[in-house]
This record gives sequence, C-alpha cells and structure tokens, in this order.
Amino acid sequence: MKTIRGNAVASLLLSLSILLSLAAMSCSGGAPTPSAGAAAVSSAPVKDVRLEFSLPTPDGGSVDLRKFDGSIRVVDFWATWCPPCREAIPHLNELYRKYRDQGVSIVGISVDESPRALAAFGQEVHIEYASLMTSEEAEEAFGGVAGLPSTFILDREGRLVRSYVGPVEMETLEGDIQALLAVR
Repeated sequence: MKTIRGNAVASLLLSLSILLSLAAMSCSGGAPTPSAGAAAVSSAPVKDVRLEFSLPTPDGGSVDLRKFDGSIRVVDFWATWCPPCREAIPHLNELYRKYRDQGVSIVGISVDESPRALAAFGQEVHIEYASLMTSEEAEEAFGGVAGLPSTFILDREGRLVRSYVGPVEMETLEGDIQALLAVR
C-alpha cells in the first residue's frame, strides 16, 4: 500500500513540476516551448492574414489595420500582467525605431480586458509602436492565440511567414525582418 501511495505522490509531484515549468515559459501556459525561455516557432505553410477591420485604442479611438497594408508587420499579442510580454516592449520599441523607415510596422495587440488598465500601463511604460486592444476577429485572423506573448510575422502581401508562442529573442525577430526586407 505504501508503494502505491508513494508512486502516486511521486507521479503527482512530477506532473506538478512539469506544469509549473511550462507555465513559467509563457504567461498563459499556451503551447509548450522547446527549451526554457525560448519560443515555440512555427513556419507552417504560408497563410494569408486578412486584417480588414479596426481595433480599439486604449483611449477610446480606433485604428484601421488596413493602414499597415504593404508593410512588413510584426504583430505581438500580449498583456500587461504577463512578465515576458512586458520585457519585450523595449526590444519591440528598438525594432520599431530601427526599421519603421524601411516599411516595417510593429503592432501590439493587448488581450487585457480593460482599456483603463492598458492606458494606465501606457503611462508607466512608453510604447512607441501601435498599441491596440484585441477582438475576437483579430485573434481569429491569426488562427487563435495559443499563449502569451504570441508574435506573428507578416510579409508585405499579408502572408503569415512565421509565428512564435512565448518569449522571442530580439535577434530572432530582427533576422525575420531582415530576411523579408531582402525580398523585393
């Protein structure tokens, strides 16, 4: 009886350990990542992403996503309560400053439910790129958001060429951008 109970406890502890490790890698416990701190990468078959709608801004306005048509887009789904998401902001700001004049757009889409929470966060942390609120339509356009952060790279024609679930190194995103800039 002690052996069965001991095995059950060991199994439970192992399962709990694995779940905690996965949860630490991304904020929502989405798709598992290949190694600690690394994003799960998808370069699935190219898919056209139609962003033919508007999303609300935290201040009550809205942005028509068609304004980004023709540019390379880095679309980042994130949340104010997600530590890896917050850590990505300075890097995304840097990419925005470096590549905006070369036809690259960075679009942050917050999954926070409260525009007030996002607006308050915006006063605390300066986000230089477009910062918008999510919608069902936005998430469905990308086939869903499996975890946070979720980052999608679109080429100039609006084709999804790469996606990441979990934290992504700036060098990786920059490599994706540079590869797309090289294609004319």
